[in-house]
Amino acid sequence: MRREIEFKMKREDGSRYEVRVNPFGGRFKFQFLEKDAEKWDYERKPTREDLEMFLDIIQRRYQRRRSAHEDVEEAERMLKEFLREQEAGEVLP
Repeated sequence: MRREIEFKMKREDGSRYEVRVNPFGGRFKFQFLEKDAEKWDYERKPTREDLEMFLDIIQRRYQRRRSAHEDVEEAERMLKEFLREQEAGEVLP
């Protein structure tokens, strides 16, 4: 069962934002809403913390049989891809 996932995140400076993740075309689409914003941001890329939280939520849903194993695999793939891109970016001048 693929459903939208929503969770709230807090930054180190104390500001908060909401994250909404929708399954779309076999992948997940992230959307962000800052605390005082009126519109969702559909273009922003998720941070490592966002992806880690999403993976944790998907894994917990899978344990309760509320999510498919493919969803867990996709979330893990997204986090690994992010980490690989981050390492590649740090190596380049």
